[in-house]
Amino acid sequence: MSRRAPTRAERTPRGWASGALLAAALGCAPTLPESFVLSRAAAERAYSAGRYEEAAEHWRHAAQAADRPKDRNEARYREAAALRRAGRHGEADALLEALARATRAARAPRASYDRALALLHRGDERAAHAELERLLVAHPDHSFAALAAKKLIERARADGGAVAGLAEATRLRSLVGDVAVVERLEYEAAGDLEALGRLAEARDRFLDVARRYPYPTGALWDDSLWHASLLEERLGDPRRAIAHLRRMLAQQEASSMSGSYERPRYSQARFRIAELYRDRLDDPARARREFRALLERHPTSLLVDDALWQEALLARRAGDTRAACDALAALTKHSPDSRYVACGPLLCPALTPPPGECRDYLRRSVP
Repeated sequence: MSRRAPTRAERTPRGWASGALLAAALGCAPTLPESFVLSRAAAERAYSAGRYEEAAEHWRHAAQAADRPKDRNEARYREAAALRRAGRHGEADALLEALARATRAARAPRASYDRALALLHRGDERAAHAELERLLVAHPDHSFAALAAKKLIERARADGGAVAGLAEATRLRSLVGDVAVVERLEYEAAGDLEALGRLAEARDRFLDVARRYPYPTGALWDDSLWHASLLEERLGDPRRAIAHLRRMLAQQEASSMSGSYERPRYSQARFRIAELYRDRLDDPARARREFRALLERHPTSLLVDDALWQEALLARRAGDTRAACDALAALTKHSPDSRYVACGPLLCPALTPPPGECRDYLRRSVP
């Protein structure tokens, strides 16, 4: 029985098909004017070589050649950066101000922020703070609005402490609606409440920030839960402190691709849970499990060797030499260059003394 000959599509390698799709997608990309492309390349070469005057001139030509507002504004912003590096601050400021006022330009928030920093550098604080406030009101959902808010509140604190900082956060809050920058304003207000000793109010404000701006979009979600936990401990409730940290860790997720969804507070939270069980709840067995969880759940954290050492110390205090040796073996395997490795034989005599000397302050911590 004869077999059917494969069709052309069936003979086409899968890679060819993928390449065809990529080519089709690239074909949809905008075609930039040749003069713009050439000027941009020349500007980038000059800037990289430290020829800032020349770079600014090329960026100026690129802006003139651009046929899209997005490319034109980007070239103008890069021209301002080159002029600044060339010491031509007045021209740079004029470009930044024009970009900042073009509220629909993608570079407007950054241009406004850069202009404010330049004004601060020149000592014109009044104009700088006006620019920061203008940025906050004009672009309240942009990340630079949060930076502007932080600087304005820090200025107020420098003048009048936490009372002034809280008042400034409240004032700025009245200038915007329910927008992204409110997360930063509320977070800063919670910090000022804490500084004023109004601990319960501060805790509630931090928890409100975490509730209103949750994972994964809340930029200050984990910081808010962290500070709420610290305040719960100060208010005498370590179990609630742990609950806030558990709430944070419940959102930990693994990445199926390169990179990580790990937030900086995650491993800190796990370590702190262990400390609370050890120091505040008198539960060393639970603390040992939580310290070991640093290795199991946060293997890239810088706290892993600290956690395994603490686990070994607790095991030694409990008379469980085998568990202490197990923790130290895990420590040596995971972090062979750790400062704790040289001290391992103090807790587990079966270990072969490694090269190096155990530091006195670590030796004194051994029971």
